[in-house]
Amino acid sequence: DTNTTNRNFSVVYMGSGYEDSQAFTRYWCIRHNISALIITSVFIGICLCGLVGNMVVMRFLGFHMKRTPFTVYVLNLAIADFSLLLCLLVILTLFSILTFYEIYSRDYRLSYYFLMVLFLFFYYASMYLLTAMSIERCTSVL
Repeated sequence: DTNTTNRNFSVVYMGSGYEDSQAFTRYWCIRHNISALIITSVFIGICLCGLVGNMVVMRFLGFHMKRTPFTVYVLNLAIADFSLLLCLLVILTLFSILTFYEIYSRDYRLSYYFLMVLFLFFYYASMYLLTAMSIERCTSVL
């Protein structure tokens, strides 16, 4: 004898017990997104200033100065830093747009991965150039 009873499983909404808990969560998320946008906009401004500075260095060393081994190092360092800041600017702009519109998909994560690989490449290139410049200066003193 199988006992079959009709069970109605119903989904009951269970809140936190407070009337305005959803409104609090929604406003907290909006404040969180706005603070993230403010921070990224400050970083975007810093990146733009760095881009302008590196452009001035590249123009000055590339077109107006005599080329020596040290100026070639500095020119290559300016190019690596310019590329690093440009990549960081694209990453921050993409992050702020996605945060503002709350878009998260696989395509954007894939582009983040690609941009982060480029960012790390330019970062390590500038670090290795700084190391090479330091070693050359130290050996010239010795």
